[in-house]
Amino acid sequence: MDKEKSIVNLYKKIDATSKTRFNASRRLKSHSKYSTYVIVFISLCLILISLMQAYEIGHNIKSDWVVLIQVFSSITVLVYSLLIENHNYSNLSEKMYSCASKLGDLKQKIHPYLKNDEHKEDIYNDFRKKYKSILRLYETHSVNDFTGEYIRAKLEMPEHYEITGIKRIYAKVTIKCIYIMDFFSYVFIILIFLAIFYFLYFGW
Repeated sequence: MDKEKSIVNLYKKIDATSKTRFNASRRLKSHSKYSTYVIVFISLCLILISLMQAYEIGHNIKSDWVVLIQVFSSITVLVYSLLIENHNYSNLSEKMYSCASKLGDLKQKIHPYLKNDEHKEDIYNDFRKKYKSILRLYETHSVNDFTGEYIRAKLEMPEHYEITGIKRIYAKVTIKCIYIMDFFSYVFIILIFLAIFYFLYFGW
């Protein structure tokens, strides 16, 4: 039997893809949530700066930098709003979740055939076509980097991928690094505005 055309190998691919899409769905949902939080945070900062100006609160509130800060804040809100609309994180998250759910259902249908050593070409081709059709149905070119999610999925599949010792530690560190880089922009923006308020209120 060709190993690449075995039911077990197909099940392994579907399982990995399903878990990868579930993980991607959670990541995109987090992006949608944090992007909204950042927009709200910056908007509140703009309001607070205006109130500080009105009541002349802060060591540098009369500085010429205040206008530049307000313009920068407005541009940041606009950029994040456009990013949310362009990436459509919420919709993509739903698509990834729906795809993973469909693949999960397909896994359940394949599972009874895993114990059968006899290879049946027609059964294999039928499941393979269903697998490909699900991927095409939920295909998206907006999200093309599933590296972190795929590594995470492999760690969740010890029955298929034997990742132990140093390799497991390296995989976990890689996932954390990828996620930190992916979400760092939100932390960076918050740190910038905290520095701005420190400058306006205390000066330096």
